[in-house]
Amino acid sequence: MADGDRTNSTGGGDFGGISGLEDAPLPTCYRHPDRETGVSCSNCGRPICPDCMTPAPVGFRCPVCMGEQRQGTGRARVITRQQTRSRWQSGFAGSGGLSVTKVLIAINAIMFFADLLFGPRIVAALGRAGSLADLTALVPAAVANDGEYWRLVTSMFVHAGMFHILMNMWALWVVGEFLETTVGRWRFLIIYFGAGLAGSALVLIASHPLVPTVGASGAIFGLFGALLVYSYFNRGRDFMAQQMLRSMGFIIVINLVFTFAFPGISWQGHIGGLLGGAVAMAGFTLFGRRDPRGRFDSVDVMTLIGLAVVIVVAIAWRVANFPAPPYL
Repeated sequence: MADGDRTNSTGGGDFGGISGLEDAPLPTCYRHPDRETGVSCSNCGRPICPDCMTPAPVGFRCPVCMGEQRQGTGRARVITRQQTRSRWQSGFAGSGGLSVTKVLIAINAIMFFADLLFGPRIVAALGRAGSLADLTALVPAAVANDGEYWRLVTSMFVHAGMFHILMNMWALWVVGEFLETTVGRWRFLIIYFGAGLAGSALVLIASHPLVPTVGASGAIFGLFGALLVYSYFNRGRDFMAQQMLRSMGFIIVINLVFTFAFPGISWQGHIGGLLGGAVAMAGFTLFGRRDPRGRFDSVDVMTLIGLAVVIVVAIAWRVANFPAPPYL
């Protein structure tokens, strides 16, 4: 309505509004009010004159935004649409080349159908009895008493049924593809396996010694937690982060309600994975002061080492203090 009112006020016919825009004065530089300019800072959007322009990868930057960048105080507040797209669009565009997310989905599918079709034969060939799930599920007593530590990892690729694997793989496809292209393949793998192992560690600590746990849910909850933390740290920089923060918060709450409302769901794996993914992303971003993209560097290495140390210490402590049989 505002545009229509302005057009009618010109009295110049159907194209009066266009004439009015052409005759409108140019904005003035925010640092030099006596200088008109048609150029704005590509980061904050303020008009700048030639003396205030500094070339940037996209457009020009004003002195304030360039000063913040040079001082290493973090990224300036994002206002323009181009900056918003730069931060978030990669997650929808795809990273190109080999997709780690698709490889993980393929491994889960292969494990499921291998157990369904050839499970007893594979286990018999290894000198054991039962199905492939029996050999790979996370049973705390088997880890602590028999030293079967592989179960901490293999349980992440085993599922209890068709519905179970379909739901997990759908969630991995939707969230994994986005997060992988946002943080890169190596960081994505660290988040995925770090969250999965954190979930396994909490299962080992808090689950019944003889109850088996299977599924990729812990690792997927870690992806939820990582995306929640990434959105939280960027919530003041663009509207997309605010929307993503609300969406991920809602998704996590709904999933936690189902986790605690229905029996047979491992809350230990879900909570452990959620915390593991959140902690990993906090490390990769230095609590919002660093963009988790680009070359893998010392910050990423320290995050990996710190996460691994916490998980290993938790597992070692539990094994050393595991209750003795018999178990009720």
